[in-house]
Amino acid sequence: MIVLDATFRDGGYYNNWDFDLDLANDYLISMEKAKIDAVEIGFRSSPKKDVGKFAKVTDYFIEDNLYIPDIKYFGVMINSAEYDYHLVRKLFCYSDESPINLVRSATHFHKLDEVEIVLKHLKSLGYTVTLNLMQAADKSYDEMRDAAKKINRWKCVDVLYLADSLGGMNHDSVNYSFKALREGWYGSLGFHGHNNKGQALNNTLEAIDIGVEWVDGTILGMGRGPGNTETEYLLNELNKRNFEFELEPIYELAMNCFYSLKLTHNWGPSLPYYLSAEYNIHPTYIQNMLIKYHIQTILRAIFYLRDKDARFFNENLFKEALNAE
Repeated sequence: MIVLDATFRDGGYYNNWDFDLDLANDYLISMEKAKIDAVEIGFRSSPKKDVGKFAKVTDYFIEDNLYIPDIKYFGVMINSAEYDYHLVRKLFCYSDESPINLVRSATHFHKLDEVEIVLKHLKSLGYTVTLNLMQAADKSYDEMRDAAKKINRWKCVDVLYLADSLGGMNHDSVNYSFKALREGWYGSLGFHGHNNKGQALNNTLEAIDIGVEWVDGTILGMGRGPGNTETEYLLNELNKRNFEFELEPIYELAMNCFYSLKLTHNWGPSLPYYLSAEYNIHPTYIQNMLIKYHIQTILRAIFYLRDKDARFFNENLFKEALNAE
């Protein structure tokens, strides 16, 4: 089984991916000491001026600034909404010439056909390729099975991830979803949980119990909206099941380096995030509102969004919700 820590990728939604380099290197050294299997160090995207350095991680940036941990998988995520084949060709070299060996893409079900050529190219370069199917919880059994069959035919994806993007899954839906995926997919499976209802850790453990091979966490759960499965909790639970992670480096990293970030940005489960999962509202609506709006405004906006298709963040719909009476 592989535990992947995605703190510097998912956590960047709170600090615009502008992590301190000393913190990054302390983090990477701690990952190695803890015997974490995989790290996703950020996004690799086209150059942008309005995001921090861990949203546009290049090979040169890694080699010039970061400690490269001695772990099985070291990688980045690409957002399929921003990518095309020509851009990927510019940003990725052969894996044996790169400090990374893992690339993950995140995509929605209705955009699957757009990522095939990109993932095939990345596989041809020698990377371990993983694919996040986002917002899987609201899909039917047949939709999940058919998507898995399609991806399986591509023969370029090593790990197929189910992402509980809106944070509404439970034990039953975890089982149901992976049963559907297994009908069409013959490779390794992964689970990426979100903590809207405080169930990310439990759902991750359930995924492990039913045989999912890759699972994600972040330090103190740092991640978009309510955050993710807490890596420190997950490793502790896994050690009770006869795994041998080193816990002290992770505990020290969490309390000495990330606790102040949590106090500053205040991620984690709350009633607004719980309701967003109940009503299929994208967590970015809630995250943006919690920064500066009164709770009554937030509740009115949630009730407005409840009756809309708010699964994807839309700036105009956000403004409508804030002005709802």
